[in-house]
Amino acid sequence: MHTRFSYCEWRSIGTLLLDYHLFYNALKGSSGLGAIRFHGTINGVTIHILLDSGSSNNFLHPRIANFWKLPIEPAPNFQVLVGNGHLLVIEGLVKQLEVMTQGHYLHLLVYLLPIAGADLVLGTTWLATMGPHILDYSKLTLKYYKDNQYVTLHGERPQLPRPAQFHHLKRMNNTHAIAEVFEITSKHGTWIGVTTE
Repeated sequence: MHTRFSYCEWRSIGTLLLDYHLFYNALKGSSGLGAIRFHGTINGVTIHILLDSGSSNNFLHPRIANFWKLPIEPAPNFQVLVGNGHLLVIEGLVKQLEVMTQGHYLHLLVYLLPIAGADLVLGTTWLATMGPHILDYSKLTLKYYKDNQYVTLHGERPQLPRPAQFHHLKRMNNTHAIAEVFEITSKHGTWIGVTTE
């Protein structure tokens, strides 16, 4: 049984209260029911994308925007209310993020939020822009019609964690991408490997 925990964002505009959602799977970057993972590129550099039908907006990790010097604009001051009571603050927005995935360009408005496990979360605001579409979670595909042709994006099957190599850790350190590091040792003190989130 999959349990999805909701993270809600609230901001008020005059007397209107808008409700946004970022699900726990999206915040931690884990795949679950209603989520599909795939790769894309920004300026030719590979990023990890999580399509999450439970998240209302598109979210990009701020380190990605800063690393590529994307045009960051101030966002309306609103916070993300986390299920445990903590608040995350939206750190800005990028109005025209161009992402290439599987031979197709996506043009997105993204909010900057420190998510883990994925660089970019695509939510229902992006899904709503494409009109009718079919999400097949058993095959991990998204099909939609764009520019007089059908487009199919193929998700990736979840993979087990693999040991990280030194160059992986070095790159993650240089881009401030390390959320957690774990070392696994045997009973005899022999080093086995390192996994990261």
